[in-house]
Amino acid sequence: MELPSAKKTPLVSVVIATYNRSGLLRETIESVLKQTFRDFELIVVDDGSTDDTEQVLQSYGDRLRYFHQENRGPSAARNFGVAQARGSWISIQDSDDLCAPDHLDTLYTFAKEKTDVGMVFANGAYIDDPGGKTIIPQEKSKRLAEKGVELQDLFSTSIVRLQAALLSKETLLSIGGLDENLRIAMDLDLAFRFFMRFPVAYIDKVVFFYRRHEGNIGRNQELRLLENLRVIEKLIQEFPSALQILGRRNINRRKAYRYYRLSKSRWKAGEKDKARDALRQAIFLRPFFLKYRLYQFLEAAF
Repeated sequence: MELPSAKKTPLVSVVIATYNRSGLLRETIESVLKQTFRDFELIVVDDGSTDDTEQVLQSYGDRLRYFHQENRGPSAARNFGVAQARGSWISIQDSDDLCAPDHLDTLYTFAKEKTDVGMVFANGAYIDDPGGKTIIPQEKSKRLAEKGVELQDLFSTSIVRLQAALLSKETLLSIGGLDENLRIAMDLDLAFRFFMRFPVAYIDKVVFFYRRHEGNIGRNQELRLLENLRVIEKLIQEFPSALQILGRRNINRRKAYRYYRLSKSRWKAGEKDKARDALRQAIFLRPFFLKYRLYQFLEAAF
């Protein structure tokens, strides 16, 4: 089956931002091109790669739309791709993961029936897990589909992966797209901003497969934790009602845990002064939590 011609407006635009992943990119593209849902276009934005990404992409000819920009980060590359999109729905894919064959069919069929939804998302699984472990635990996945998504669900654990989501282009643009200052926590930030303004729905189904490898930017522990803290602060600043919904104690608990993990990561890296600073932040937020006090005592002993 053929992809929509350049003259026809597709229903969905699939946007892939990539940087120096030519060895994995082809498999990702093939998983998109083999979708059972056919009314889509594929846009790939090369964010300044220095490998043979350009040659890989050019080999697909008019089966995809290829753009190149100077390296500005994944969020900027995705925003550029969304700006080029002709579809009214956007699917954002990573350049190292794989789409299930019914990925777009599952998400679009649901979104088409729920006309007020700004974002619909589903579950994912790990490519290298023979047990079929899912990103969102199966019991929680079932509950989210049955009872609906609440802010606490998004806040307690980062459950939204852009690779598992379908976004209304109009809605996405209305909230300013992805935050280009974020390199890892953009999924969480976007989920918060969608949820606080528009209905969000969830489907209890695996629609993509996550590949764990050394090149994952998400493995940068310090950056992940710092961005997570920044996104929480941003949520409260932009949406004061989130403070009332979540409660100050709940917010402080999550922030303190992030600072605690940051302290442990820095201590392991030999950055002892920075580790102590992070731990002091955790204790300030939860002064009576003995675990953090004990860890501070252990740090002081070395």
